[in-house]
Amino acid sequence: MVGSLNLEKIRRLFTVLMPFAWLAVLVVAVLSLYREWGGIHLDDINAALLRIGPWHLAIALGLTAVSLLLNASLDLVALRWLKRDLPVGQVLGTALIASSFSMNGGGTLLGGGTIRMRFYGSMGLGGAEIARLTGFLLVAGWLGHALLAGVLLFSAPPDLPWLPEAAGRTIGSLLLVSCGGLVALSITGWRGRKLEFLPPFGILMATLFISAFDWLFAGLALRVFLPQSVSTLAFLAATAVGQALGAASQVPGGVGVMELSISKLAAGLMPAPMIAGALLTYRLIYYLIPFIFAVAAVGAREMWRKRHWAKLTVDGTTRAWSAIAPRLAGMSALAGGFVLMLSATTPMEASRRILVEEFIPLPFVEASHFLSSIVGAIMIIVANGLLRRVHAAWWIAVLMAGGGVIFSLLKGFDWEEAVVLCVFLAALLPFRAKFHRHAAIWTRRFTPQWWALILSMIGITIWFGFYTSRHVGYESDLWWQYSFENDTARLLRGMCGSAFIVLLVALTQWLRPAPPRAPWPLPDHAKIAELVAHSARSSSALALVGDKQFLFNQDQSAFLMFGDQGRTRVALADPVGDEEKFEALYWRFTEQAHDEGRRVAFYQVSAALIPTCVEMGLRVYKLGEEAMVPLDTFDLATGELKKFRKVLNRMEREGWRFEIWQPEQVAARIAELRAISDAWLAHTDAREKGFSLGRFEEAYLCRLPVAVLIVDERVVAFGNLWPGNGKHELSTDLMRHFPDAPNGAMDCLFVQLMLWGKQQGYQWFDLGMAPLSGLAARQLAPLWSRIGGLIYDRGEAFYNFNGLRAWKSKFQPVWQPRYLAISTAWELPAVILDITTLIGKPSLRPRKAPVSPPPVTSPTPPPP
Repeated sequence: MVGSLNLEKIRRLFTVLMPFAWLAVLVVAVLSLYREWGGIHLDDINAALLRIGPWHLAIALGLTAVSLLLNASLDLVALRWLKRDLPVGQVLGTALIASSFSMNGGGTLLGGGTIRMRFYGSMGLGGAEIARLTGFLLVAGWLGHALLAGVLLFSAPPDLPWLPEAAGRTIGSLLLVSCGGLVALSITGWRGRKLEFLPPFGILMATLFISAFDWLFAGLALRVFLPQSVSTLAFLAATAVGQALGAASQVPGGVGVMELSISKLAAGLMPAPMIAGALLTYRLIYYLIPFIFAVAAVGAREMWRKRHWAKLTVDGTTRAWSAIAPRLAGMSALAGGFVLMLSATTPMEASRRILVEEFIPLPFVEASHFLSSIVGAIMIIVANGLLRRVHAAWWIAVLMAGGGVIFSLLKGFDWEEAVVLCVFLAALLPFRAKFHRHAAIWTRRFTPQWWALILSMIGITIWFGFYTSRHVGYESDLWWQYSFENDTARLLRGMCGSAFIVLLVALTQWLRPAPPRAPWPLPDHAKIAELVAHSARSSSALALVGDKQFLFNQDQSAFLMFGDQGRTRVALADPVGDEEKFEALYWRFTEQAHDEGRRVAFYQVSAALIPTCVEMGLRVYKLGEEAMVPLDTFDLATGELKKFRKVLNRMEREGWRFEIWQPEQVAARIAELRAISDAWLAHTDAREKGFSLGRFEEAYLCRLPVAVLIVDERVVAFGNLWPGNGKHELSTDLMRHFPDAPNGAMDCLFVQLMLWGKQQGYQWFDLGMAPLSGLAARQLAPLWSRIGGLIYDRGEAFYNFNGLRAWKSKFQPVWQPRYLAISTAWELPAVILDITTLIGKPSLRPRKAPVSPPPVTSPTPPPP
């Protein structure tokens, strides 16, 4: 019992240590090789290496390539044996990589079996097939070696003291007989039965000869580095045995073992330094170089297989970098301009002054110094345009930075400033497309903060210039003195040029006519209706209410609707039209509002435009969440929606009707809808709101379809429709009913609308926003979120926050966040007050409406 337990422990220990046996073999081989080569002088090895010329290396590389290709072709033979047809190119590539890993990996994890398992597995081979293929290649390699070694030992055994010639021939003949016996077994079988583990005769012969020539060319690649006087056959025999011992040792690449074996076997054929130099070179050519290529190929293959994720990573990085490029460009322009101006105020170093006097004429130095100051001032000023992504600002910044590089070098070999400007150009040039706005650069008024920044930078440079020249006596003649030593004169002229540029920009801004504050021009109703009709977002129909102003882009392909209240200019929701123009509209809107001294607020912004708001330096606050019902999964037979079947059963039982009125029918029966609206307003003690909500305006109602619910031939409830283009979204704005409408009438109207929208192919139904919904009231949340969350939880007495979300949740919507973007956190209370006032304003009739407004869309009415 005790003996069996000890035996089990030994077996387990052997299992654990066996994978690391090669390490012990390596240590022994390296120590033995050290004793073998220990007496060789480095000069002798160097002389042996010097006799190996380029032609030797070229021939060795060619023989290596042939050997590796022969080895790789064994995989094709193995696949033929398995009766699997795979692309020849992919097979050869896999075999070359795997064989290189096998030669260099030995018994470690770098072996080629894993490579074949991964690569061939991706080609459709199963694990059992790959295992059989690997076994075939292992046997094929040793069979080819046995055939080659048998031929070499039988024909030319190496002359060794411990291996008599007769013994060598005997070993060779035994190897040849063993190969012949396998061939015979492949032909005849064993006792009349074919041996399944042996391949057919043709495949076996091909395997023997391909593998033997593989070993032969591998030995010839080493033979090339030796003198012609060495017996080729004898050396190849020694090399074949040494390579076999190196492969059998499972040491990675046979390092030490192969060198020691070949050195011992070929000891009588040539001097030891010569064989040492040849083996070191052979190790590089036959083992290391192919392994480097194999590792590179594996890396390239894995990157190609994961190119989708790599592309996403690169694209994401590019998007992230391009998003910060304008802001980075603006900051870099400030830094570059400041460095240029600061450099212009410092005296030239003595060592550089000598070089300047020797190579650069004085007029070039004086002009470069003066122009460098001006370029620095222009770069500081143009930074504002870069932040606003102005196209002209990009061009000016590039030209100024390029000129600054030249001026920095000419005025005193100031390579430090040149490097800073080159880095700025490297960050600016690849992102020209990001500076796409055709707007004013510095005729647009700067903010007081921006002027403070500009003036502080210029003030620091002037102070620093006077400080460095504080020991110089100032005289009027100093302005007109020109010499390499007169740094103070250049300082005065440079500061004067910079101050002139800044003063010119200031006068351009402050002496230009103030922007008019007259009412905006009448909106183009036809163009607005056209863009609304082509908008996928249903809320774009708010532009038709008639209580907003509009800002179009230059080509009239997009607009932004807004309203003014107090000092706040409020843009509502996302712009309408060409999405590529939204960012430019945001910038233009902000600049015009600032020119008029107004605060800016973007109300109910979607998540898609948050990056633009952040890039503009705005603060973003979550307002709540919008309920979007996915119509493709809206099914009354599932989940919580089952309870709506009771309402529809009552509708069917009592003969209620759901209809979609087209704009023409709405205009004809507008009085009925007006009666419902007035009764609903009187019952709820409410008044019409606006801006972010529609109001009962006949011109507005008659432009849109209206869904109605008819009970006993009387319209009891209605909701006007906002159909998005492309049937992406469907929504309803005014939702009103008679106070005496049957219980569940509005639920019935909504359910029928969603079912109708699903039938028509719409993807989403927009139920509108739940204010302050989704705001975190946790301790670590931002202050606004905590305040909003607290109001949502505790403010039910003032507004039905929870009830509104609960009612919308009945339809199982997907909640999407909506945001408020403003300039500074201090403006938040005033902005919220102004937005609330703007929404609650009394009805404002449009200044001018079309006589016959065209309908936005004409959805197909529901089936009877």
